[in-house]
Amino acid sequence: MNCNARCQIRAFTLVELLVVIAVIAILAAIFLPVLDQGKQRAWQTSCLNHHKQLAMAWLIYANDNHGNLVIDDPRLGSALVGTNYPSWVYGDMTTSDATNAVLIQMGLLYPDANNVSIYHCPADQAPYSIDPGSPTHMRSYSMQAQLAYYQNGSPANFELGYPPMYKEDQIRRVPPCSTIVFLDESPDTINDGFFAVWVVANQWADFPAYWHGDGCNFSFADGHAEHWRWQDPRTASSNPNSGSPPYPDLIRMQADLGYQ
Repeated sequence: MNCNARCQIRAFTLVELLVVIAVIAILAAIFLPVLDQGKQRAWQTSCLNHHKQLAMAWLIYANDNHGNLVIDDPRLGSALVGTNYPSWVYGDMTTSDATNAVLIQMGLLYPDANNVSIYHCPADQAPYSIDPGSPTHMRSYSMQAQLAYYQNGSPANFELGYPPMYKEDQIRRVPPCSTIVFLDESPDTINDGFFAVWVVANQWADFPAYWHGDGCNFSFADGHAEHWRWQDPRTASSNPNSGSPPYPDLIRMQADLGYQ
């Protein structure tokens, strides 16, 4: 046998090539979900860290201002699209404001939370507009409606019978460790920095986010943060108000917003 014959490289047959491709596809099917789960967990951890930093800044602000809570004033005239008055944050996330970092930097909370990136959850990949190629909005978090709610520069009630809390010592209906301050808001409703639910009507006014394993991240008035997994599949839909009450996740949130 000559050298050329001995050194000739044997080619794959079509069957062998198909077997290799099938094995690669099986391995990808096994490992890609694992890798995606790891990415989701990393995003959730990062988001919880952002919440803790925002909650700590919220506490520092109150401490530096004689117990007065940072203002949440989402109105401009009669529209819930932003404000010209002092507020913890500025910008309407349904407009080009969504990409304007200056509006975050102008907020009352920014001196104590002076990193624009901590206002955005890495799992929030939704564009701010339906226009093709729209970037994601820079803020994923909103503040709940019972904490220092103002309208056009004046203290106000979102819902009659449930007055907001303006000072730390007014957080009494539920303890600080159970009083929600910030949460991830759904891209379906996020606009200003204000999140509310209807108590009398027993419906969602704004929608919480659902990207963390069909759940949401929250920070609380004692500075800690935690993840809630939704009990009701409707909460993780585009319309949490669908169907008929009760809405168990809404009831749970009402209690920790200080309404009950």
